[in-house]
Amino acid sequence: MAKRGKGKLRTALANHTARSQQRAYENKKEAEREHKSKKSPTNLPAPRRAIYPFLRDDTILLVGEGNFSFTLALLSAPHHHPPHLILATSYDTEDEVYQKYPDARGIVERIRQIAGDHAPRILAFGVDAGALNKCDAVVGPDKNHAHRWSKVWFGFPHVGAGHKDELRNVLANQLLILRFLISAAPFLTQGRPPKYVQGTKTRSEKRRDDDDEDEESDDGSYESGHEPSEMPAQDVYANIPQIFSPPARQGSVLITIRNASPYTLWNIPMLAKQIRSVVDSIAASAPTLPKGVRPPSTADVDKYGAHMAWIQPPPDDWFRRWP
Repeated sequence: MAKRGKGKLRTALANHTARSQQRAYENKKEAEREHKSKKSPTNLPAPRRAIYPFLRDDTILLVGEGNFSFTLALLSAPHHHPPHLILATSYDTEDEVYQKYPDARGIVERIRQIAGDHAPRILAFGVDAGALNKCDAVVGPDKNHAHRWSKVWFGFPHVGAGHKDELRNVLANQLLILRFLISAAPFLTQGRPPKYVQGTKTRSEKRRDDDDEDEESDDGSYESGHEPSEMPAQDVYANIPQIFSPPARQGSVLITIRNASPYTLWNIPMLAKQIRSVVDSIAASAPTLPKGVRPPSTADVDKYGAHMAWIQPPPDDWFRRWP
């Protein structure tokens, strides 16, 4: 027993010495790196460029717009996204938007000016993000072919109910997100997955991706053979036929949110990945929805295929600010 105890003691001392030596080595290396960075500031890594998350042929559904400034940014330089490929929606009525946001009237007028012939169809008001099927502009003319949006963007979602209890506030917003994900699923385009989705690919898929890379420019838009246009936005697509043609690739949902509490408490990645497991419990625990609004259920997830749609989060670059 005595010998075994001495052996354990020697082992413990040896481990302690090794850890101390490792810490000393790491501290030395850190000091050397700091000294080198101070001496050669030009050696600092270059900042990573933000990635523009929309391709030129994306059909974009914007949900939860406020003053529609994001919509105007998409239509304006340097992006100039085709207006006939955009539908921007707001939960508020048009009059409510103008009452809430003093600058909204001017922004909406500018959007309609840029949209030209498409002006009557580029904006929709009174649209519930959790009941997109009730908006004819979202569904489109053929309800049997409603997979028409390759990017569905929800900007800074929040119920705005003023719940003082943090748990009730979290549950209320989680329910909003779940309703949105279920509601958006049947309207996403179908086809090959976007390039940022990781996974095993066949040789033909790899060749197809290589071809796609040749077609796309570095900023995420399709090559047009010239620099981004600085001409008036309404003139950029004046002579281009306004044909609504969704791309043949799997649609994506983008949710913009602050990376800070309480928003991080909503745990949106978990909601998307485990939507079928959590929807019933959250719906039962969250504050009551407005009259006439039915809470989502597992049956809705299965009906609309939402459990098939939310698997792979976008790359980290997508969470950086783009110009």
